[in-house]
This record gives sequence, structure tokens and C-alpha cells, in this order.
Amino acid sequence: MKKRIVIVDDHASIRDMLVWILMHEADYEVIGQAGSGIEAMRVCLACRPDLLILDLLLPCISGTEVLRRVRKELPSTRVLIYSGTCSLALVGEALRQRPHGFIEKLDGLVNLRKAIATLATGGCYFSGAASQLSCECGRAGISQDTDLSPREREVLQMIAEGRSSKQISGLLSVALKTVENHRANLMAKLHMHDVASLTRYAAGRGMVALE
Repeated sequence: MKKRIVIVDDHASIRDMLVWILMHEADYEVIGQAGSGIEAMRVCLACRPDLLILDLLLPCISGTEVLRRVRKELPSTRVLIYSGTCSLALVGEALRQRPHGFIEKLDGLVNLRKAIATLATGGCYFSGAASQLSCECGRAGISQDTDLSPREREVLQMIAEGRSSKQISGLLSVALKTVENHRANLMAKLHMHDVASLTRYAAGRGMVALE
């Protein structure tokens, strides 16, 4: 039986490349794609894939948050992180969510195909570079924001992306007042009082990339 795969990356060219590679493999079937974190969760919950290939830097909801939710809500789905980020904070938090594999986009396609095959047969695969990053994260003492709820992390990322409270309200399908409450709670918890500070904080944790 073919392994059912969902691909999540904010670059359409990367998704197209992966689809092209996998369509030539007899053992796999790509059943869904997504370009944002919100879309990723919708697709995963609807399709319930055997394997999720996931980027970390995604709009609206980070790949790390998608990973956290998939591990909780779809425990049988195996997750391969396929990312080009250099953020130790983001890599460290992602590895703490226990993906089944992690490979950098700088690695060759041979390694990517090996990683996919390994996860599809029940194994785990971490590239040498990913293992080194894991050690560096440990030495740097990178810690996740345990005081922030998943929804607060979503709102924080969207604020850092420059979205208004009204836009966030629409994306998350929650009341505008609820978004404003989350914004106030974020500032209180993080002891910050303006959007610029929140943006720098989110960027420092790899949630967004500053221009």
C-alpha cells in the first residue's frame, strides 16, 4: 500500500519539486499540499497522512506549532522536517517536539529521498547537520516559551508578520476582542509594550524573518 504524504512549504517551487520527485516513486502518493500553517492543519486533519514533510518558517502558524499539534492530534503521522532555517532557537524548539526526522534543504536529494524512505518504513532520520544543530542548541541553552499558550504563539507570530488585529481575527475565526485580549496578555507576559518589541522577540526565536 502506498504511503500517503502531505507536503507543507511556503514556496510553491519546493512543493512542486517534491511532488515531481515523489510521483516517480511507486511507494508514495501525495494527497495534499499547504503553503501556510493554518492551511497545513486543515489539510492534515482532513487527509490524516502517513507522512508529513514540513518546513519550519511558515506564515500565520509556524512549522514548529504545526509539528506540536500534529504530534498531539495525529500521533500516527510521521513528520519529516525539511527546512533551510539557520535559527538555533527555531531548530531547538522543533527538535523538542520530537519529529521523526530532520533534514536541511542544503542536503542533497539523495539524502532527502533516503530520509523519506526511512520514515516511511518506521525509522527515524536526522542529517549530520541537523544533529550538529541539536548539539549547538543544547550548548546555547535555547529554551521555548513555556508561558505562552499555542494561541498566544499564533497571535504573536501574526503580529510580527505585520497583521492587524482585524486580520488576525479573520484568520483565526475568533472575535476581535479576543485577539485584543491575547495581544494584551502577550505584552504583559513578555513585559513589552509595543509591536516593534514583540516583532524583535518573535524574530529572535525564528518565528519570522526580519527584512
